[in-house]
Amino acid sequence: MATVLVVDDVAENRDLVTMLLSCRGHDVLEASDGVGALDVVRAQHPDIVVSDVLMPGIDGLELVHRLRSDADPVTASSPVIFYTANYLEPETRPIADACGVSRVVLRGADPRELLDAVDEVLAAGPVDVNVGSAADFARVHSQAVNAKLVEKDRALRHRERQFEAMATASPVGIALLGADGSATYVNPRLAEITGQPAGRLSGVGWLICLDAAVRGEAVDAVRTTSAAAIEHRYRTHLIREDLTDRWLRVHLRPFPDTSSDVAGAVVIVDDISDVVAAEERIAHEARQRQEEAAGHDAERLDSLRRMAGGIAHDFNNLLGSMLGFTQLVSDAITDEKDRGGVAGAAATIMLEDLEQVTLGGRRATKLTEQLLAFGRREINEPVVVELKAFITAFARELTGENVSVTVWLSEDTPSARIDRRGLDRLLHLLLRNAGEAMPGGGVVTISARKDPVLGAAVIEVTDTGCGMTPEVQRRAFEPFFSTKQDVRTAGLGLSTAHGIVTQAGGEITLTSQRETGTTVRVCLPAVTPAGPGEQSGLPATGTRDRAGDVTVLLVDDDEPLRRAAERFITKGGYRVLAAADGPAALALAEAHPGPIHCLVTDVVMPGMDGRQLAHHLLGVRPQLKVVFISGFAEALIAEDGTSLEPGGRIIAKPFTGAELREAIGAALLTGPLAAGSSAAGPVAAVSVETGTTRR
Repeated sequence: MATVLVVDDVAENRDLVTMLLSCRGHDVLEASDGVGALDVVRAQHPDIVVSDVLMPGIDGLELVHRLRSDADPVTASSPVIFYTANYLEPETRPIADACGVSRVVLRGADPRELLDAVDEVLAAGPVDVNVGSAADFARVHSQAVNAKLVEKDRALRHRERQFEAMATASPVGIALLGADGSATYVNPRLAEITGQPAGRLSGVGWLICLDAAVRGEAVDAVRTTSAAAIEHRYRTHLIREDLTDRWLRVHLRPFPDTSSDVAGAVVIVDDISDVVAAEERIAHEARQRQEEAAGHDAERLDSLRRMAGGIAHDFNNLLGSMLGFTQLVSDAITDEKDRGGVAGAAATIMLEDLEQVTLGGRRATKLTEQLLAFGRREINEPVVVELKAFITAFARELTGENVSVTVWLSEDTPSARIDRRGLDRLLHLLLRNAGEAMPGGGVVTISARKDPVLGAAVIEVTDTGCGMTPEVQRRAFEPFFSTKQDVRTAGLGLSTAHGIVTQAGGEITLTSQRETGTTVRVCLPAVTPAGPGEQSGLPATGTRDRAGDVTVLLVDDDEPLRRAAERFITKGGYRVLAAADGPAALALAEAHPGPIHCLVTDVVMPGMDGRQLAHHLLGVRPQLKVVFISGFAEALIAEDGTSLEPGGRIIAKPFTGAELREAIGAALLTGPLAAGSSAAGPVAAVSVETGTTRR
């Protein structure tokens, strides 16, 4: 194999040719310019020289002329191949022939052409030395170089015009930076975007396109010439001098080059104000859709709440009459048994059967109780509850095998106004739901604190259970919605909790993730602790009359329930006047010559409701005592769930005869409602088994 000298001022070009020739088995020498090449040829006499044409100092043409003019015949006859990307063969052939250049190979040709040319020239051996005069060479050389310079100049001017047209027409702002991070060129679009003239954007003026916090980082990225050419991206909110604002997206890409003076960076600035406006519009529309969906959910829940209240009202009337007559039958059998009219064994069997009917009615009563709680139509007794003490006592009473309960109470936890029984039921419901979400066991955390923004009292119950899907979360507070398919009465837990919280003027929300757990957040209005006399009532006045001297006016539009209630009251020894509605009751009271001591009236009736009836009668009989009965006390309840007649006794349907007689007796011990007033004096507590809270 031969020894080949490769001459090129670009190291990458030399490396490529060296690798190519080495693969063919040639020994390769290298020189970076014509001077070095002359020295190598004179010293080592390579078999062939592969040289670029256009090089600084001594170019390829001058190198060949000096080789042919050398006094050493071996040096003078060295074969030369021009390997160039700047000259075409017709341009170099005249002078190549004059200087004895064996071949001209274009750099863009197939690499095998160079290898074949080397083989052919080596086979031909040393060239004949026939050097013309120095003047002829200088003339030919000058013509070739000048022609190439003119061509390069034209190409350069064309490229400049192209770049100028591209930069001017560009829809994005462009800045070219030097190695120090200063802008050496900015296009008109950048001036248009920033509202600054191009002169003010030169140097470091282009940094107006970046937030102050990242300007130093951007300049360092350009100045660090050893860094890789990694693109840096920024987003900037620019307030221009005309007070209009722009959102900018800035791309900065350094192009470090330690071997030349072209190190620097290019900056691309795009005005994305329209994009940001569209994003904000989309986000606003998404929020609107969420709010509308929340409004639709609220409307749906409100409709369900009204339906639940209506169902509870009708169902309680049915239950009241059924349980009332069941009790009357039981009492009659018991009386007959005591008198010996019915055999003891038969009476016992009948009483046991009736007890099963009563138990079924009581279970149905629990269902209406939950519906009333969801419908926010339970009569409740909101009081100031010190949450830390209440939750601590609640947690002490909890028992369970697989679930452990952790309580965390912040020192700043405020008190809240809520019905105590409602709060107790709420926590039990949330604990039961959490336990059902962790069939294999887990941890439930009850926490309480003060919301730092709203100042409200916040209770959170968090479990480590299976979590909920988004669809389940969306419907979680709907009554009768449940994921438990094997429980017939499931689905009122969270809906009941929702009613309890909203009736207290609060909000309840939940967040959940699959396989992670669920957190239910209850937010209640915070209040200062109650004073020692806040819940005190006025002392009861009057004395109980003998039952036989007491007349009770009973009003209810449900005939079976009215008949049962009439028998309950009569059994207590009271005289009873019964009416089916308000106008009939007023006519009956007007026709009655004696006193009427107590009014027992249903609340919801067609035409005149019980509250209106009570005020009409109090106008003419101010000493009248009032007991309200209802399964759905809509007309007696404000939006917060409190009674609009705090002086009236309220007993929930269905009720027992004993409960009704107890309420009448308690009413007769207190002062009357003031005529024409919507409020009354103090009221004794009435406890019922249906879950109606104390009032």
